[in-house]
This record gives sequence, C-alpha cells and structure tokens, in this order.
Amino acid sequence: MKFRLIFILTLITIKIYALTPEEVAEKAYLANINTLLIFTSESGLSSGNYVFTESGFKMKTYSLPFRYDLVPVDKRLRLFINGAVGYSITRLVTQTTTKSATTNEDIVLTHDNKLQTYTGGLGLGLGYQSDLGIDFLGSIGVIYSRVGTSIQPKDEVGEAIKDFFDDEYNDNITYRFYLAAEYEKKIEDFRTYAKVDLKLYETKADFTLDALSGFDTQSNVAGLSFGFETPSLLKHEEDFLSLEGYVKFNYLSGDITDVVQFEKYIHIGSVAYWNTPELPFWAKRFYMEVSTVRAEGLEGYNVGIGFSIDY
Repeated sequence: MKFRLIFILTLITIKIYALTPEEVAEKAYLANINTLLIFTSESGLSSGNYVFTESGFKMKTYSLPFRYDLVPVDKRLRLFINGAVGYSITRLVTQTTTKSATTNEDIVLTHDNKLQTYTGGLGLGLGYQSDLGIDFLGSIGVIYSRVGTSIQPKDEVGEAIKDFFDDEYNDNITYRFYLAAEYEKKIEDFRTYAKVDLKLYETKADFTLDALSGFDTQSNVAGLSFGFETPSLLKHEEDFLSLEGYVKFNYLSGDITDVVQFEKYIHIGSVAYWNTPELPFWAKRFYMEVSTVRAEGLEGYNVGIGFSIDY
C-alpha cells in the first residue's frame, strides 16, 4: 500500500530528507490526511472548494459537524459532545515523460491523481465561564477516516498503469485536541467577541492497538478571531433575524506546512441567523454561512447551512 502511495503523494512538493521511500510515503500520506481534516469546515452542513496554488492540488469538501451542550454541571461548568462526518476529494493533475519503445520519441502522460476521504469523529469537551467573562473550552476527540487513492490516465497510453493504482483504500485514526478562550461584550445591543483557539492533530495510518499509544503532534493550527452579531433586524412574532460578520487569522505548523506550502491564511465570513426562541422546541436558531479563505498559495470558499440545538 505504501509503495503505491509514493507515486501520488510525493508529486506534491515536500521537503523531506534522509528518509527511506517507505517513510517518505507515510509522512506525505499522513500530512495530507491532516490537511484534509483541518480544512474541513466546522460550521454546519457545508461544501468547500480550495485551490492550493503553490502545491498545485485542488480540494473539495463536504461536511456535517455537530455540537451538543449537555445539561450544565453548574452555572459555570458545562459538558458538551462534538463531532463530524465528512467526505472530500483531493486532486492533482500531473504529467510525466517517457520514451516510446518503438520510435524512441518522448511521450507525455497526463494523470488525474485523486484521494477520496470519508471521515467520522466524536469528542467530549468541557466549558468553563470565568469571573472575567471569558469562556474557556477544551475537548479531545478521535476521528476515523478511510482514504481511497486512484490515478485516472487522460490518454490511452496511460491505461497500462490504471489498474495498478486504482481504488486503493487505507484506514486511519486521528487524535484531535482543541483549546479555546472567548470573550464577549455587548456594545449598543451588538454582541462583539474575540477568540483564540488551538487545534492539534495526530494521524496514525495503522488502525491497531500499537498505533494508539506513543504519539506526538504532527499538524496544528492556531487561530485568532474577531466578530460581531447584530441585534434583531427583522421580526416575525417571536422569531427574528440577526447577522454576524467575522475575520479569523490562522497559523499553521507541523507537517501540514510541507504540503500546503504556506504557514498562515485568513478566513472571512458572514452568517445569517433566523432565531427561534419558542418553536421548534429542539432548535435555538437556523443559519446560513458564506466564507472565503485566502493566503499566498490558497484560494477557497465555504457555503454552509445548519442549526443550533436547544436543550
């Protein structure tokens, strides 16, 4: 399996030295999985498209994250569960040159290299409201992913290698650690907030007991967010409309930077909320979110819909 991944994954520019071919393939593979997980939206039912211009690959993601606040332990302390299911496709179109056995002329082969990833995760978190009005959050979770690799030649000559690479699958487990601190303040009926967070990802390609112990962090992302939410703009009986705008600065470190070829990016978005304090009883509000991400080496956007669960 690892040798078959070498051809696809090492086509992305990765700065790795003094490693065996097996180690190169595994490092590239795990870094790609972490990249997929980090760039999956964490809002609602969403679809995202990303173009990594420096590395030359494209990514499309579909995800359904969720979070449910359990009954508070007390006024300050609360437990919550979170997780997500998702699907993503990563593509890299490459060209290789070979010699014709009959004419000895150069033949250019074009290939559509593809990773298909299915994910599902679950975590447990704890929230604490301090005397200073700062909301502290922390969670730990496990994400299971199944990845299929394939090469689809775009010319007849390339059909000779299609069967060798097509539809290979591998199972993975990822540990995800999350820490955040958020401060909110009302300013003339506007809810304003500032937030810092840190996510750490560690992926193991072997789904065995040995792979569950003795791990260290491979990729992480730190974020700094600023945003505001308006008061009621449009009301119908007890329901009302409010809007949110935000900007988030993200900083990457670990193996992921070798894959995407940048260390920071900006995330700008807006959200429209339809708040439902009375009915239905199971939802606080519904929302639609549109956002874009930008960096020197990244262009992308997300569109999502979802709802906040009441309890």
